[in-house]
Amino acid sequence: MAPTSPPTFRRRRLGMALRRLREAQGRTQFDVAAAIGVNIDRISRAELGRTKVDVPLLRVLLDEYAVTDQDLRQTLEDMTRNIGARGWWHSYNSFLTLGFQDFLGLEGEAALTREWENLVPGRLQTEEYTRLLLAAGQGIVHPTREQIESRVAVRMGRQMKLRRPYEVVLGEAAVLNHIGDAEAMKRQIVHLREQSERDDINLRILPLSCGPHLGLDGAFTLFTFPDGGQLVSLEALLNSFYLEDEDSLRIYNAAFGQIHELALDEKQTQAFLERAAHAA
Repeated sequence: MAPTSPPTFRRRRLGMALRRLREAQGRTQFDVAAAIGVNIDRISRAELGRTKVDVPLLRVLLDEYAVTDQDLRQTLEDMTRNIGARGWWHSYNSFLTLGFQDFLGLEGEAALTREWENLVPGRLQTEEYTRLLLAAGQGIVHPTREQIESRVAVRMGRQMKLRRPYEVVLGEAAVLNHIGDAEAMKRQIVHLREQSERDDINLRILPLSCGPHLGLDGAFTLFTFPDGGQLVSLEALLNSFYLEDEDSLRIYNAAFGQIHELALDEKQTQAFLERAAHAA
């Protein structure tokens, strides 16, 4: 029996891609396993990201799925060879859950990230805001001050490393809910205004007056990857949970579209943030 382990972000991505290719051929896991002479558990665990897929097996599967796109084949081979490569955050691993490391890896490899949030998201926080926010969990989520400072460093590192397209709809509540004193919040709002001018960031504010919408059920992040795969991330207090089935992706894509349509446009958002900064 092949060894199993919790999925890392690259194994998860590779498994997603293999499942999509199999389903596009209308094949079952049992059918594919029989065709290439392996146990069905090998196919199942590979698609779940719970076992290592080596390059020879990958090539057999790609041939079985009639994949002739050489760029796609090379992308998946590179992913397979780099399964164990360390992320930029590896020096902070002792302070990060495996789930959060997974999230950082998926975020870093996404061609496009779309996010709905009622709190200023980590990619748009000032260092001051981040520290104040995490301090609320000291002794509960973060047992020591050292852990908080490490999480602050990771969050700032994300902002330095990530330069791929990022679309975020931010609920007005995020601006009204003060983290720290008025001056700290003003600096955060000004920072949002500045970030909204970046070419890689599309920031929109969703007013409280917009009425009911699907985002009221909770925050979520949609990752779209270079190979066309998608993943929904739902973040809880201690971990992130992922959805990748077709129905969930359809619903969350539609939900983001609805929220994005209800939000202020980019110019209106910038004007809103200017007013909010003056009022803070």
